[in-house]
Amino acid sequence: MKLIKYIVLILIFPLYSLAQDTLSYPVDIVFHEEAEHYYVTNWADTSAGYILKLNLDGDVIEKYVDGLNYPGGLCLVDNVLYFTNNLSIWGSDQLPSYIKGIDLNSGNQVLNFEVSTGNTYLDLIDTDNNGNLYIGNTRSGGSNGIVHKFNIASQELTDLVTQILKPFGVCYDNINDRVIFTHSQSSVSYLKSISPEGGDITTVFYANGYLEGVIMHPDGHFYISSWGTLDGVWGNEPVYKSNLINSWKYEISNDNNRPFGMCVGHDNHLVVCNWGGHSLSFIDLDLFGVEDNKLADQNINIYPNPSNGLFTLSIRELNHLDIDVSIIDVTGQVVFREQISDANSYIELKYDLRHLPSGTYILIIRDRNSVSQKKLIIY
Repeated sequence: MKLIKYIVLILIFPLYSLAQDTLSYPVDIVFHEEAEHYYVTNWADTSAGYILKLNLDGDVIEKYVDGLNYPGGLCLVDNVLYFTNNLSIWGSDQLPSYIKGIDLNSGNQVLNFEVSTGNTYLDLIDTDNNGNLYIGNTRSGGSNGIVHKFNIASQELTDLVTQILKPFGVCYDNINDRVIFTHSQSSVSYLKSISPEGGDITTVFYANGYLEGVIMHPDGHFYISSWGTLDGVWGNEPVYKSNLINSWKYEISNDNNRPFGMCVGHDNHLVVCNWGGHSLSFIDLDLFGVEDNKLADQNINIYPNPSNGLFTLSIRELNHLDIDVSIIDVTGQVVFREQISDANSYIELKYDLRHLPSGTYILIIRDRNSVSQKKLIIY
């Protein structure tokens, strides 16, 4: 059990009186792009958790929030830092967990929502940038886990998924409008998906050993952390990269120490919380090319670019005749999507998106087993 492992780790590997302004059992991290800061939750010495603010190099600027208990996942919505806080972990007590929010402009707490399900542990979280949070609740560590949906405005909490095994990580897929979550165990673990409105659950990915965190890059790829199996050997756990339809995976790193939450940070670096190593890993994603028959960049052309919203997209040497064209804004919202069937090996598409605000967008083109992206600028 994960709880037993945590207890053994705390007993065998004491914290050596770590100062409260250091990384200490980091759980999750987010990047504030505008301010160029990171925020990371730390378990610290059992219940005395906190959130640190870091600079671009991962150095501590300050202890931003103190007095927490087993803080878990983080996400940013409209300059509010939302995070989970747990009074206990996987015990037999009935102590609640909380969803909290801190306004980064004022520093004031704007949310303190109590989740009183008993035997609860709120783990990693994500947002759909449409007013909802999605939260993994591993509860007592067995098969009674829950994926919650929390509406920020109404403060309504619903159980999107119940009776799931260890939903440590959750991720909102804004391209396919689905919630992805882990079904995790020491042998074979899975990523599963469900509509934000509920319904059928689909298995989309599997790997040996526990799966912990899952995040989605704006280009449509997934990054998945794993802290391995119950073999007692730590420091060599992987982080995987997979494509939008999870038709392949490969390790981009295998020297992590119980990797938990992640974020895509400054200069396209994947930042990984090494819970067991009291550290962060910064992985340059530009060093890892797409290995999924990606449409070659020279085969995709947008002109004019920049434009006023009137532009042409041409694609040649298509691998498949059915394609999906999506445009995503800087918040991750899909602002345009078109599905094209029975395309020729060369197509030329004309678009009028003058209704969109000026700014930088990501245009994503995918077919049955490949994905590619281009930057689109509208002035």
